[in-house]
Amino acid sequence: MMHDFFVDRFVEAGTIGAVLSTVDSKAEIGGGGVHGVRQLDFRGGNAVNLAVALSTLGLRTLLITHSDEDHLPLLRNPFKGLPAEVRVKPLRAGLTVAIEGRVNVMLSDNGGAGNFGPELLDSNDWNDIASAGLVCSVNWAANARGTDLLRALRERTGRTKAIFLGTSDFSDRHGQFRDLLRLQRRLKLFNWLALNEIEATAAARLSETGGKGLTEICSILSLALGSRVDIHTRVAGYTADGGAATRRPTRIVRARRLTGAGDVWDAASIFGKLNGMEDGGRLDFANAAARLYITASEPRPPTEKQVFAELG
Repeated sequence: MMHDFFVDRFVEAGTIGAVLSTVDSKAEIGGGGVHGVRQLDFRGGNAVNLAVALSTLGLRTLLITHSDEDHLPLLRNPFKGLPAEVRVKPLRAGLTVAIEGRVNVMLSDNGGAGNFGPELLDSNDWNDIASAGLVCSVNWAANARGTDLLRALRERTGRTKAIFLGTSDFSDRHGQFRDLLRLQRRLKLFNWLALNEIEATAAARLSETGGKGLTEICSILSLALGSRVDIHTRVAGYTADGGAATRRPTRIVRARRLTGAGDVWDAASIFGKLNGMEDGGRLDFANAAARLYITASEPRPPTEKQVFAELG
């Protein structure tokens, strides 16, 4: 699992518009404090969140990430007692303010996550990457070297190595993402692509594959890119691997948080796939894991036992 580590500050907004209106009103009178806004500092980053969720489910996980010395305790503490190893490259941690309302908006300083290239990986890293059951490269959108990293992974591990790509929000990198899709058709840089609803719709448009509705988009993207495609949304999960897509609905609940939910969903989906679940069961497992995470009193991913209990 690689590469990004962020220090996340969760800001509970109720409605984001109301918070911004309050800030604007305070600025108009010359500034001052806005009191009573609940906040929490937490470890974040797609790679770190995914590694914590995977190892909490019981999968042996190697996380290759980055941090400065000041934030190492926040990075390492969540992995205590879990079957995970954390290797840290000396690049600055990213910083994010995650404003949580009915939707979540994240204000990010990428830090070292923005320039994480293959030259940072040493011989020990490459040896363990070669022996891994699955290699995951996530938050491509934040990493200016993300495509370089994917190309190196494919060149160093061969065409049969399973590589999972999580893009994150690439809305400000549409041109580069279109280039990545073209490379994928030629070089097969990844075998498994994970997207949310907005990313999937944009990917279909940029790949010029079209599709009406997410079920069709999932299937068409999978065929066009020669990879498994997973899509997670508020109302359903979707998956396709070169054929018709499978869809499983979610159960709507009152969420305490949204930031990190996609990482928990992806982790449970990966867990299900590596443990031989059929697609429908895997999507149900991922939906249940995400549901437990967004409704929990604290932002911690569930265990395998907790997810199966949720499924009944």
